Amino acid sequence: MAKYPDHDTYRKLYRRFYEGRSTQDLLELAYPIHGMTVLDLCGGDGRLALQAKQYGAKSVILVDEEIDMTVERSEIPTFISSVEDFLRGFQGHKLLFDRILCQQAINYWLNYMTAQFVHRALNENGIFVFNTFHNKPSEKPTVKDYEIEGLHYVEVGWLVDDVVHHIQIREGLPSHATSFHWLSPDYLAFILKPYFEIEIKKEGATSLYRCLKK
Repeated sequence: MAKYPDHDTYRKLYRRFYEGRSTQDLLELAYPIHGMTVLDLCGGDGRLALQAKQYGAKSVILVDEEIDMTVERSEIPTFISSVEDFLRGFQGHKLLFDRILCQQAINYWLNYMTAQFVHRALNENGIFVFNTFHNKPSEKPTVKDYEIEGLHYVEVGWLVDDVVHHIQIREGLPSHATSFHWLSPDYLAFILKPYFEIEIKKEGATSLYRCLKK
């Protein structure tokens, strides 16, 4: 698998997936933020963590596995770790979170076990918010060719045995290849409903989940 891009390259490659309303909409599902303790999982360049801080969060912690993705920010403590390892190590900790957030990365780590870990890491009435795609990807390779601000992009994606393989190329930047699991709406309901009251907001091909701890 290709090395994950640094935060600046990531922004350029994936800008269309999270700029505009998507980050704001995700945070709105987690309201109120003011005075809350917040955990940003797979936080990358810190876009969610920074906005949560601006909205008056009491404290914010960011977790990301790729050190090249993160931006050094003294006001946001950052842990370089996989989500599963961080949450596993957090079990039984006295400090719990009011809000747990994950944007554009839930398909890399959420499963029945880590859903339990998230539940245990939340305070009473805590909220877990994330987004994902709700349409099953094609089992045949599909190619998207488009331009943003005059720059040419090509994406190739396909589903093999419930694993999505994705390659993106942008003019003037190295290509980026990654893979992640397809999490169907039925599977998400199966792993989340024992622990959360779920509210789903659909925007185009994206579903935004607001999960209130039971």
